Amino acid sequence: MRKLPVASATVLLGFAGIAAAAMPNAKPGLWESITTTTMEQSLPSNMPGLAKMPAEEREKLQRSMSPQGGKPTVNSMRQCVTPEMAERWDAFASGGSDSSCRRTVVEQSAQRVKLNLVCGDGKSTGEAEFTTAGPDRVVGKMKMRTRTDRGEMKLDLQIEARRISAECGALKPGERVRMGGG
Repeated sequence: MRKLPVASATVLLGFAGIAAAAMPNAKPGLWESITTTTMEQSLPSNMPGLAKMPAEEREKLQRSMSPQGGKPTVNSMRQCVTPEMAERWDAFASGGSDSSCRRTVVEQSAQRVKLNLVCGDGKSTGEAEFTTAGPDRVVGKMKMRTRTDRGEMKLDLQIEARRISAECGALKPGERVRMGGG
């Protein structure tokens, strides 16, 4: 399995600490989230011979430069969400506790939070939105663009989190375990 580029991992970690003024309408317990990630790398505009290259060849080259050939990857994770965690949006959108991203809350209620994100000193920018679809389901999406010396990287995440049970079983409060994916 190919690792996410550092900029993308930073973005995922950047969700930690989305402290909510209005807590989401979600229950504590055992939650499973499925994240579908698509990354595309655009070709640098100063690449020699790019302008003369046939469109089909350019597209093939772009796909070859994109992680996973531009195809989506799906990962699943389970997490024990405590009552305190259920009060914060970051219980469903967090990838860790460290962050180099600045988050600006654009809109927030018990049903939805919308954020603007700036990471890596402005090299990555984007937006995220998370919505409760009832007390047992949270859905989210994130779109980011990262400028690199090799062109622009586009990151698109779709997140679906469902409460599996009121009890966490063997998982400790706040503990996360990756279930698989590829």
